Amino acid sequence: MSLPEQIWLSMNMKADELMSAMRRDYGIKLYQTGKLTLSQAADFCGVNLYEFASLLTLSATPVIDYSAEDLENEFKHLSKKMRSC
Repeated sequence: MSLPEQIWLSMNMKADELMSAMRRDYGIKLYQTGKLTLSQAADFCGVNLYEFASLLTLSATPVIDYSAEDLENEFKHLSKKMRSC
């Protein structure tokens, strides 16, 4: 990512730290808007479900806010993921 040096200095972050933080924040946003399920958002952020749940809690986002259909889809996704391990 190309940013003026002054911005990098004021953020006091390395490029990889910034990209990781942006990925986490965007993963949370995608989960909040229903574009990703809990497990998909955790994968997107590069963390496990427990770590992602902690991130959601820190951002005051409900960890579980599923309709019956969403919950069924999440179980299917997790089931496929477990079989591939």
